[in-house]
Amino acid sequence: MVSDILTHEEFLKLKEYHHHAGHIYDHVTRVSYIAYRISKALGLDYYAAARGGLLHDFFLYDWRERKSQDEKRSSHGKEHPYIALENAQKYFTVNAKEADIIVKHMFPKTLSLPRYRESFIVSLSDKIASVYEYLQRFKRS
Repeated sequence: MVSDILTHEEFLKLKEYHHHAGHIYDHVTRVSYIAYRISKALGLDYYAAARGGLLHDFFLYDWRERKSQDEKRSSHGKEHPYIALENAQKYFTVNAKEADIIVKHMFPKTLSLPRYRESFIVSLSDKIASVYEYLQRFKRS
């Protein structure tokens, strides 16, 4: 279902970029798994949720460095979903639901209302994973 993404050379570069308490790769695999499990339990499109979850943060840069150079300090949060979608479409076949998942995962920060239930689930899974990752960071301290 997602092996083409997980083994792709460009996608594996996410292991080079820090995110929350680990790497972007760790974060997106966690989000994908949570979204997959919730979607499957609810009888929804778990395939799109798993793939969209993996690709939602497919940006290849250090967001902390970018944010430090941003006067408003908010551009990354609003721009990275579109960068992730551009990268996803460059390397993979992305359907309309997966595109919506990727672009709308920052709801409500981006104010763009998700069109699909799976988009809400990935957005929620992203928040669950982020809280877990930050708690793990504090646990290690």
